[in-house]
Amino acid sequence: MCGIAAAIGVEDARIFAGLFSPLGHRGPDESGIRQHGNIRIGMHRLAIVGPMGDDLPLIGADGRILAFNGEIYNHLPLRAEFPDYPFRGHSDAEILFPLLARHGLAGLNRLRGMFAFVIVDMESGSFLAARDPFGIKPLYYAETGGGVAFASELKSFDGLAEAPRFLPPGHALDRQGLARWYKVPGRVWRPRPKPLRLLLEQAVKSHLPPQGSCGVFLSGGLDSSLVAALASRIRPDIVAYSVVLPNSPDEEPAALVAAHLGIRHKVLHATEDTIRAALPEVIAALESFNPTMVRNALPLYLLSRMAARDCKVVLGGDGADELFAGYEYLERLPRRFWPQAMEYGFSNLHRTELQRVDRMTMAHGLELRVPFLDRDVAEAALDLPLSRKIGRRNGILMPKLALREAAEGLLPASIQWRRKLPLADGSGCSGLDLGIGPSLTPPPDWDLADDDSRGFFPMWRQRFPHASPKHAIWRDCGRYHDFKEVHGRPLLELFRR
Repeated sequence: MCGIAAAIGVEDARIFAGLFSPLGHRGPDESGIRQHGNIRIGMHRLAIVGPMGDDLPLIGADGRILAFNGEIYNHLPLRAEFPDYPFRGHSDAEILFPLLARHGLAGLNRLRGMFAFVIVDMESGSFLAARDPFGIKPLYYAETGGGVAFASELKSFDGLAEAPRFLPPGHALDRQGLARWYKVPGRVWRPRPKPLRLLLEQAVKSHLPPQGSCGVFLSGGLDSSLVAALASRIRPDIVAYSVVLPNSPDEEPAALVAAHLGIRHKVLHATEDTIRAALPEVIAALESFNPTMVRNALPLYLLSRMAARDCKVVLGGDGADELFAGYEYLERLPRRFWPQAMEYGFSNLHRTELQRVDRMTMAHGLELRVPFLDRDVAEAALDLPLSRKIGRRNGILMPKLALREAAEGLLPASIQWRRKLPLADGSGCSGLDLGIGPSLTPPPDWDLADDDSRGFFPMWRQRFPHASPKHAIWRDCGRYHDFKEVHGRPLLELFRR
């Protein structure tokens, strides 16, 4: 995992410095910059695959330069397809050089992993930037200084007058413009579809590092517990990490799962004081003052800090709710709205849950891997009929039916059929008085609809003093899709709860 930045065709060197310097936390092990004329590209590296000491950013046999963020899990079998290519090292990202040279954008469909990258020809200035299918890894860009600027996080763009934009998931950008390289397949009939359990086993296996310490975030809910169960069969030395406040609903279920699996379990007992003290750091790292984002980020920030003392890689259960109809707001919607609500939630995942988990883990130089968003798992889940995801059990509407069936025999029944709790609720953080003081009068042009937003906004503004409300990406609106034009205000309000 890394923090990457590039300024292509930008004369002012200060612009690149402003892009690159705020990203050091994403790659604390080593960093490097390459420059030629008005092209600058840099990479902060968190060393996981391959030894330290590689020249950064990476250089291909044809002289192109690559700044890469993420992990490619199938890089070894792909390397075997290019026996004549002169690989310089062991980096998983190096496979991009021969793969793109042979197949162009279509080659990205061969990758299994999470990634965002910029590859540039330093002589001609031609470039390609791309992002993984579901937006697990972030990448932003802006047209500035006569060229184009890229960076892994929004904070790199605070000093620019131009509006930053996110590179959409499954898209690529070059001199000709934006192109979609990945599209979720439509539903297809398969005579023998792979069982979901098998797909999950394969995904977890591919996401586990073969060596070195590894952890799993464990809340005691179905999603994280299932990942922990499958991972512990392959890596019995895996360590589970949980965070709780006094009277947390997650504390006993998480302990039960860890004991059932026979794995080490480290629990962070947070307090109101530690949560409040972390609030300004969390908002700055999160790049958002959205109340739902912030309250769910607080316990994760503390948990990530604890886990990062032991390991560089953790697994999580993120993405399962969006794929398997896990959110209980569906129960409060007419059934005819369920498919649209689920599609909206999944398509916006890169701006909600994935942004939260990326920023909170990478703030501490910790790589989070999400097996539920393995492409084979995600596509199988999206192909399932809604009746396999949500239905009645003992007269009660039960979400994530297919996932619960896949967990049969792996987990205690109380965990297999446990209801969904967001991290803020399960950890005990959601009802916490954060001591943010009286709400300020909402400044004009900013979307501050509630007390939490008005309380969090000044802390966010301290970190982003130059952000303009003229640009929607700074206003923080639209994270949870605004449905009011289609379905009326009540649907929007359900998403905000």
